[in-house]
Amino acid sequence: MQFFDCHTHTEFSSCAEDVTLGGYVERAEAGCHPFAITDHSAQIFYPPDNRWGFWTDDAEAIFEACREEGAERIRHYIATVRAAQSCGMYVGTELDVLPDGRMVFPEGLLESLDVVLGAVHSMPTLRHERPADEVYAEFRAQVEALAGHGIDVLVHPYRLTLAAGVPLTDELLHWTVACAADAGFALEINGHKGFPEEDLRMVTLALERGVQLAIGTDTHRWSEFGDFSYHEEILLRAGLGPETWHGHLWRPTPAAAEAAAG
Repeated sequence: MQFFDCHTHTEFSSCAEDVTLGGYVERAEAGCHPFAITDHSAQIFYPPDNRWGFWTDDAEAIFEACREEGAERIRHYIATVRAAQSCGMYVGTELDVLPDGRMVFPEGLLESLDVVLGAVHSMPTLRHERPADEVYAEFRAQVEALAGHGIDVLVHPYRLTLAAGVPLTDELLHWTVACAADAGFALEINGHKGFPEEDLRMVTLALERGVQLAIGTDTHRWSEFGDFSYHEEILLRAGLGPETWHGHLWRPTPAAAEAAAG
């Protein structure tokens, strides 16, 4: 089956490498698989000379200082990507939230997007090496905030905590999958930085609970775009044959598909 890639980046994301919006347009016009452009909201919202400010202890102060111009940068970004949109190319965002749950995005604008991803990207408890129970509590608070903002997909759920050496407990895993089931968002299998055993645990439990899975390359470089080998590996290890994948994988709504028809 043809996968829908919910998660790609362009030059508008500071962590991107050789990818460009124009390059995606060329690939869409050439007839590649469907995909969504989902740059980091914080790296567009925050000032051009401090795009990593969201990842510091000054995140809230910088956010307050650049609210109006940050919102305008987001609006200009969406207009730019929408104007470039071609067949099979969707317009979205990878939504960031502040520690207090406020989204780094203009109010009322999420509804205009085809795809809304949510990510736990910055955690003060990790920066300050707080005890694991505080880290887990902050993770839950951010996921609940993202769910409240109406995300479609929670992407790379445990990347930040696992990279910091904080293990994925059964309790946290069950909580996350239950939250996804209750709020109606999908959980991403992320190909950019995989954690095979933890991803397999998440996928297995999601299947048991009827939670949809999303396929995301999280493309930062062209070599990643269209590479679904990791996703296929995890799905097969979870006991899903290719003939069953379509019944478990998330795709945008028909209205969003119509907008992307080009």
